Amino acid sequence: MGHAHHHHHAPSGNRLGLTIALNVVITGAQVIGGLLSGSLSLLSDALHNASDVVALIISAIAEKLITRTSTPEKTFGYRRAGVVAATINSVTLMAIALLLIKEAVMRLIDPVPVSAGPVILLAILSIGVNGLCVLLLKDQAEGSLNIRSASLHLFTDMMTSVAVLAGGIAVALFGVNRLDPLLSMGIALYLIYASWALVMQSLSVLMQFTPSHIDVSDVEKAMLEEKEIRNIHHLHIWQLSDKDIHLEAHVDFHEDLPLSSVGDTLKKIEETLHHRFHITHVLLQPELEVCDDKELIADATCRSKKHEH
Repeated sequence: MGHAHHHHHAPSGNRLGLTIALNVVITGAQVIGGLLSGSLSLLSDALHNASDVVALIISAIAEKLITRTSTPEKTFGYRRAGVVAATINSVTLMAIALLLIKEAVMRLIDPVPVSAGPVILLAILSIGVNGLCVLLLKDQAEGSLNIRSASLHLFTDMMTSVAVLAGGIAVALFGVNRLDPLLSMGIALYLIYASWALVMQSLSVLMQFTPSHIDVSDVEKAMLEEKEIRNIHHLHIWQLSDKDIHLEAHVDFHEDLPLSSVGDTLKKIEETLHHRFHITHVLLQPELEVCDDKELIADATCRSKKHEH
């Protein structure tokens, strides 16, 4: 069997800890300000900030779990903890958005007077804090689906605060109280839009779909560049986590080669797959004149039915 591993290290949790602390402070301030001012958009922003805290805590726990050593009972360890955290965080964002829409509709039907001063002050504070937090996590978010989901919470909250600020200014200048729930609805729709792609990406990893950036036919062509190989079949490509891409396949050889030659050929394939497609773990089963399904993508359901008969 050919196999290759290319490991990654989890990012430090120091910035996550600081981000959590900052968001706890701003959430408390917004709850008090929202209750005093009567602003739904400010309370909505506070609710979103509270979800930021929960999302960041989930992400921090996941980052710790990812670093745990694998055991005989958990041979992959907790490598998927980050993807699970990203799924929870993105689904939570969508649930919050639906709640905001419901509350906004109620406020449109029955408008509530809004005190503009606290709304404007706290919106500016929230924009500054969340903007800082997004910058703190920027580097980590680029390489982690988990941290990206937490960062999305923070970024959308910053955008929410921009809308809240606009609403507060409009109330102060024109006394338009219905603008507050309308902005809340706009914020909610943006949350749904921003979360959807992350939900789909997380679920595709959990469902073990082929990563979207990899073309299976290109992988097959790359593997067949080795002249000793006749056929590639039973190919599976999936992500264990947002960083770890696995591939397994049966590899038919043209002729009966010494084991050392087989090993050299498989090693070349592994290196090609890593450099061209960033596949981090490769498991290849060498074969010669084995009578099995030679389709590139074998249907496991059909094979199961054959065994039943």
